[in-house]
Amino acid sequence: MNLRRENDILEKTLSLAEAGYAAAYRFLLEEYEQQPDDFGPQALYFLACLAGGDGQPERALDWLRLAILENGWWYRPEVLEDDDLASLSDNPAFHALKALSDGRYGEAVSKSQAVFSWGGKKSDQLFLAVHGNTQNAQLAREDWQPLLDSEWQLETIQSAEPDGYGTYRWSYDMASYVPVADAIEKMQGAGYDRIACGGFSAGCDMLLRAIALSPARCDALVLQSPWIPMLEAHGEDLIQTLLRKNIRVIIRCGSEDEDCLPMAEQLYELLQRADIPAELTIQQGNRHQFPMISN
Repeated sequence: MNLRRENDILEKTLSLAEAGYAAAYRFLLEEYEQQPDDFGPQALYFLACLAGGDGQPERALDWLRLAILENGWWYRPEVLEDDDLASLSDNPAFHALKALSDGRYGEAVSKSQAVFSWGGKKSDQLFLAVHGNTQNAQLAREDWQPLLDSEWQLETIQSAEPDGYGTYRWSYDMASYVPVADAIEKMQGAGYDRIACGGFSAGCDMLLRAIALSPARCDALVLQSPWIPMLEAHGEDLIQTLLRKNIRVIIRCGSEDEDCLPMAEQLYELLQRADIPAELTIQQGNRHQFPMISN
Protein backbone atom coordinates (compact mmCIF):
# COMPACT_ATOMS: atom_id res chain seq x y z
CA MET A 1 0.00 0.00 0.00
CA ASN A 2 1.04 3.62 -0.52
CA LEU A 3 0.47 5.35 2.82
CA ARG A 4 1.52 8.77 1.57
CA ARG A 5 -0.95 8.67 -1.32
CA GLU A 6 -3.64 7.20 0.92
CA ASN A 7 -3.22 10.00 3.46
CA ASP A 8 -3.47 12.67 0.76
CA ILE A 9 -6.61 11.07 -0.70
CA LEU A 10 -8.18 10.80 2.75
CA GLU A 11 -7.51 14.49 3.41
CA LYS A 12 -9.34 15.30 0.17
CA THR A 13 -12.14 12.98 1.27
CA LEU A 14 -12.47 14.80 4.58
CA SER A 15 -12.72 18.09 2.72
CA LEU A 16 -15.55 16.76 0.56
CA ALA A 17 -17.31 15.21 3.56
CA GLU A 18 -17.76 18.66 5.06
CA ALA A 19 -20.34 19.31 2.34
CA GLY A 20 -21.94 15.87 2.48
CA TYR A 21 -21.05 12.21 2.87
CA ALA A 22 -22.48 11.06 -0.46
CA ALA A 23 -20.00 13.00 -2.61
CA ALA A 24 -17.10 12.07 -0.34
CA TYR A 25 -18.06 8.39 -0.53
CA ARG A 26 -18.24 8.44 -4.34
CA PHE A 27 -14.87 10.18 -4.57
CA LEU A 28 -13.08 7.73 -2.28
CA LEU A 29 -14.78 4.73 -3.88
CA GLU A 30 -13.62 5.82 -7.33
CA GLU A 31 -10.06 6.33 -6.08
CA TYR A 32 -10.08 2.93 -4.39
CA GLU A 33 -11.47 1.11 -7.41
CA GLN A 34 -8.75 2.60 -9.66
CA GLN A 35 -5.82 1.44 -7.50
CA PRO A 36 -6.98 -0.74 -4.59
CA ASP A 37 -3.43 -1.81 -3.77
CA ASP A 38 -2.57 1.78 -2.80
CA PHE A 39 -5.07 1.73 0.06
CA GLY A 40 -5.00 0.11 3.48
CA PRO A 41 -7.07 -0.13 6.66
CA GLN A 42 -7.69 3.60 7.00
CA ALA A 43 -9.28 3.92 3.57
CA LEU A 44 -11.60 0.97 4.16
CA TYR A 45 -12.54 2.43 7.54
CA PHE A 46 -13.35 5.76 5.89
CA LEU A 47 -15.46 3.97 3.29
CA ALA A 48 -17.35 2.13 6.03
CA CYS A 49 -18.00 5.30 8.02
CA LEU A 50 -19.02 7.30 4.94
CA ALA A 51 -21.40 4.54 3.86
CA GLY A 52 -22.83 4.27 7.37
CA GLY A 53 -23.25 8.02 7.66
CA ASP A 54 -24.90 8.10 4.23
CA GLY A 55 -27.56 5.58 5.22
CA GLN A 56 -25.93 2.49 3.69
CA PRO A 57 -25.37 0.19 6.70
CA GLU A 58 -25.02 -2.99 4.65
CA ARG A 59 -22.37 -1.37 2.46
CA ALA A 60 -20.58 -0.19 5.59
CA LEU A 61 -20.61 -3.75 6.88
CA ASP A 62 -19.21 -5.01 3.57
CA TRP A 63 -16.20 -2.70 3.88
CA LEU A 64 -15.54 -3.87 7.43
CA ARG A 65 -15.82 -7.50 6.33
CA LEU A 66 -13.25 -6.84 3.61
CA ALA A 67 -10.88 -5.12 6.04
CA ILE A 68 -11.19 -7.42 9.05
CA LEU A 69 -12.34 -10.80 7.77
CA GLU A 70 -10.75 -10.99 4.33
CA ASN A 71 -7.63 -8.82 4.72
CA GLY A 72 -6.92 -9.75 8.33
CA TRP A 73 -6.62 -6.12 9.46
CA TRP A 74 -7.76 -4.64 12.77
CA TYR A 75 -8.53 -1.32 14.44
CA ARG A 76 -8.20 0.36 17.80
CA PRO A 77 -11.43 -0.66 19.64
CA GLU A 78 -12.81 2.85 20.10
CA VAL A 79 -12.70 3.76 16.39
CA LEU A 80 -15.31 1.09 15.67
CA GLU A 81 -17.62 2.89 18.09
CA ASP A 82 -17.86 5.87 15.76
CA ASP A 83 -21.27 7.57 15.44
CA ASP A 84 -21.18 6.94 11.69
CA LEU A 85 -21.37 3.21 12.43
CA ALA A 86 -24.28 3.57 14.87
CA SER A 87 -26.66 1.97 12.37
CA LEU A 88 -24.72 -1.29 12.91
CA SER A 89 -24.99 -1.22 16.69
CA ASP A 90 -27.63 -3.99 16.76
CA ASN A 91 -26.09 -6.06 13.99
CA PRO A 92 -24.63 -9.41 15.21
CA ALA A 93 -22.27 -9.61 12.23
CA PHE A 94 -20.80 -6.22 13.11
CA HIS A 95 -20.26 -7.26 16.74
CA ALA A 96 -18.52 -10.44 15.57
CA LEU A 97 -16.20 -8.41 13.37
CA LYS A 98 -15.49 -5.96 16.17
CA ALA A 99 -14.70 -8.77 18.60
CA LEU A 100 -12.25 -10.24 16.09
CA SER A 101 -10.63 -6.84 15.54
CA ASP A 102 -10.46 -6.10 19.27
CA GLY A 103 -8.74 -9.44 19.90
CA ARG A 104 -6.09 -8.73 17.29
CA TYR A 105 -5.56 -5.26 18.72
CA GLY A 106 -5.04 -6.65 22.22
CA GLU A 107 -2.49 -9.15 20.92
CA ALA A 108 -0.63 -6.40 19.06
CA VAL A 109 -0.52 -4.19 22.17
CA SER A 110 0.93 -7.03 24.24
CA LYS A 111 3.83 -7.47 21.80
CA SER A 112 4.51 -3.90 20.67
CA GLN A 113 7.53 -1.83 21.66
CA ALA A 114 9.14 1.39 20.48
CA VAL A 115 11.43 0.98 17.45
CA PHE A 116 14.45 3.27 17.04
CA SER A 117 16.25 2.96 13.71
CA TRP A 118 19.57 4.50 14.80
CA GLY A 119 22.60 2.22 14.83
CA GLY A 120 25.45 4.70 15.06
CA LYS A 121 26.94 7.82 13.49
CA LYS A 122 27.10 7.74 9.68
CA SER A 123 27.24 11.45 8.89
CA ASP A 124 28.03 14.74 10.62
CA GLN A 125 24.39 15.87 10.60
CA LEU A 126 21.46 13.88 11.95
CA PHE A 127 17.71 14.29 11.47
CA LEU A 128 15.26 12.39 13.67
CA ALA A 129 11.77 12.04 12.16
CA VAL A 130 8.75 11.40 14.39
CA HIS A 131 5.56 10.10 12.79
CA GLY A 132 2.02 11.27 13.57
CA ASN A 133 -0.98 9.22 14.65
CA THR A 134 -2.29 6.56 12.23
CA GLN A 135 1.20 6.53 10.72
CA ASN A 136 4.46 4.63 11.16
CA ALA A 137 8.22 5.08 10.90
CA GLN A 138 8.36 4.14 7.23
CA LEU A 139 5.89 6.86 6.30
CA ALA A 140 7.84 9.39 8.38
CA ARG A 141 10.98 8.47 6.46
CA GLU A 142 9.19 8.82 3.12
CA ASP A 143 7.75 12.21 4.12
CA TRP A 144 11.01 13.76 5.36
CA GLN A 145 13.56 12.20 3.00
CA PRO A 146 12.74 14.45 0.00
CA LEU A 147 13.24 17.54 2.18
CA LEU A 148 16.79 16.64 3.24
CA ASP A 149 20.01 16.69 1.26
CA SER A 150 22.50 13.84 1.24
CA GLU A 151 24.52 15.30 4.13
CA TRP A 152 21.83 14.38 6.62
CA GLN A 153 21.58 10.98 8.31
CA LEU A 154 17.84 10.32 8.60
CA GLU A 155 16.61 8.16 11.49
CA THR A 156 13.15 7.41 12.92
CA ILE A 157 11.51 6.54 16.22
CA GLN A 158 8.26 4.59 16.11
CA SER A 159 5.74 4.58 18.96
CA ALA A 160 5.12 1.48 21.03
CA GLU A 161 1.35 2.09 20.93
CA PRO A 162 -0.50 0.49 17.98
CA ASP A 163 -3.19 2.59 16.33
CA GLY A 164 -4.43 0.11 13.77
CA TYR A 165 -2.98 -2.59 11.57
CA GLY A 166 0.49 -1.38 10.56
CA THR A 167 0.14 2.06 12.14
CA TYR A 168 0.95 3.62 15.52
CA ARG A 169 -0.06 6.53 17.70
CA TRP A 170 1.16 8.78 20.51
CA SER A 171 -0.87 9.51 23.64
CA TYR A 172 -0.80 12.99 25.15
CA ASP A 173 0.36 11.91 28.57
CA MET A 174 3.53 11.81 30.64
CA ALA A 175 4.81 8.52 29.25
CA SER A 176 4.28 8.29 25.49
CA TYR A 177 6.98 10.88 24.70
CA VAL A 178 9.69 9.01 26.65
CA PRO A 179 10.96 6.89 23.69
CA VAL A 180 11.41 10.13 21.73
CA ALA A 181 13.37 11.73 24.57
CA ASP A 182 15.46 8.59 25.01
CA ALA A 183 16.25 8.51 21.28
CA ILE A 184 17.42 12.13 21.24
CA GLU A 185 19.50 11.70 24.39
CA LYS A 186 21.13 8.55 23.01
CA MET A 187 22.35 10.44 19.95
CA GLN A 188 23.52 13.58 21.76
CA GLY A 189 26.88 12.10 22.69
CA ALA A 190 27.62 10.54 19.30
CA GLY A 191 29.65 13.49 17.99
CA TYR A 192 27.24 15.02 15.49
CA ASP A 193 27.93 18.58 14.35
CA ARG A 194 24.20 19.21 14.20
CA ILE A 195 21.04 17.39 15.29
CA ALA A 196 17.61 18.39 14.04
CA CYS A 197 14.29 16.74 14.83
CA GLY A 198 11.13 16.84 12.72
CA GLY A 199 7.61 15.85 13.69
CA PHE A 200 4.26 15.60 11.98
CA SER A 201 1.00 16.29 13.83
CA ALA A 202 1.12 14.39 17.16
CA GLY A 203 4.81 13.77 16.58
CA CYS A 204 5.35 17.50 17.13
CA ASP A 205 3.80 17.24 20.58
CA MET A 206 6.08 14.33 21.44
CA LEU A 207 9.15 16.33 20.38
CA LEU A 208 8.13 19.36 22.40
CA ARG A 209 7.43 17.21 25.46
CA ALA A 210 10.82 15.53 25.06
CA ILE A 211 12.56 18.91 24.97
CA ALA A 212 10.54 20.46 27.80
CA LEU A 213 10.34 17.50 30.17
CA SER A 214 13.71 15.73 29.78
CA PRO A 215 17.41 16.52 29.29
CA ALA A 216 16.98 15.92 25.54
CA ARG A 217 18.24 18.71 23.33
CA CYS A 218 18.87 19.39 19.65
CA ASP A 219 19.84 22.30 17.42
CA ALA A 220 16.54 22.70 15.58
CA LEU A 221 12.94 21.50 15.59
CA VAL A 222 10.89 21.30 12.39
CA LEU A 223 7.18 21.02 13.12
CA GLN A 224 4.84 20.09 10.27
CA SER A 225 1.10 20.46 10.90
CA PRO A 226 1.70 20.64 14.66
CA TRP A 227 -0.99 19.21 16.92
CA ILE A 228 0.41 20.34 20.28
CA PRO A 229 -2.01 20.12 23.23
CA MET A 230 0.98 20.26 25.60
CA LEU A 231 1.19 23.96 24.79
CA GLU A 232 -1.76 24.62 27.09
CA ALA A 233 -0.41 22.76 30.13
CA HIS A 234 3.34 23.28 29.68
CA GLY A 235 3.61 26.31 27.41
CA GLU A 236 5.66 28.51 29.70
CA ASP A 237 8.02 25.69 30.65
CA LEU A 238 8.44 24.85 26.98
CA ILE A 239 9.34 28.39 25.95
CA GLN A 240 11.84 28.78 28.77
CA THR A 241 13.44 25.43 27.94
CA LEU A 242 13.72 26.24 24.23
CA LEU A 243 15.36 29.54 25.18
CA ARG A 244 17.78 27.89 27.62
CA LYS A 245 18.69 25.08 25.22
CA ASN A 246 19.06 27.55 22.33
CA ILE A 247 16.84 25.60 19.93
CA ARG A 248 15.66 27.07 16.64
CA VAL A 249 12.04 26.27 15.72
CA ILE A 250 10.67 25.97 12.19
CA ILE A 251 6.87 25.66 11.92
CA ARG A 252 4.97 24.68 8.78
CA CYS A 253 1.20 24.33 8.57
CA GLY A 254 -1.48 24.23 5.89
CA SER A 255 -3.76 27.22 5.46
CA GLU A 256 -6.75 24.83 5.45
CA ASP A 257 -5.66 22.93 8.57
CA GLU A 258 -8.38 24.33 10.82
CA ASP A 259 -7.34 22.37 13.91
CA CYS A 260 -3.58 22.84 13.84
CA LEU A 261 -3.08 26.28 12.31
CA PRO A 262 -4.25 28.12 15.45
CA MET A 263 -1.77 26.08 17.52
CA ALA A 264 1.01 26.80 15.03
CA GLU A 265 0.30 30.52 15.18
CA GLN A 266 0.06 30.50 18.98
CA LEU A 267 3.42 28.76 19.33
CA TYR A 268 5.04 31.13 16.85
CA GLU A 269 3.75 34.16 18.75
CA LEU A 270 5.15 32.81 22.03
CA LEU A 271 8.50 32.12 20.38
CA GLN A 272 8.67 35.63 18.97
CA ARG A 273 7.89 37.19 22.33
CA ALA A 274 10.77 35.24 23.87
CA ASP A 275 13.16 36.18 21.03
CA ILE A 276 13.67 32.53 20.13
CA PRO A 277 14.77 32.04 16.49
CA ALA A 278 11.64 30.87 14.73
CA GLU A 279 9.98 30.65 11.31
CA LEU A 280 6.35 30.10 10.40
CA THR A 281 5.38 29.03 6.88
CA ILE A 282 1.69 28.79 6.05
CA GLN A 283 1.28 26.39 3.13
CA GLN A 284 -1.49 27.77 0.97
CA GLY A 285 -4.26 25.33 0.09
CA ASN A 286 -2.81 22.58 2.24
CA ARG A 287 -4.80 20.65 4.82
CA HIS A 288 -3.38 18.37 7.53
CA GLN A 289 -0.57 16.87 5.47
CA PHE A 290 2.88 17.36 4.02
CA PRO A 291 2.72 19.52 0.90
CA MET A 292 2.98 17.77 -2.44
CA ILE A 293 6.51 17.96 -3.86
CA SER A 294 6.88 18.67 -7.57
CA ASN A 295 9.36 16.57 -9.50
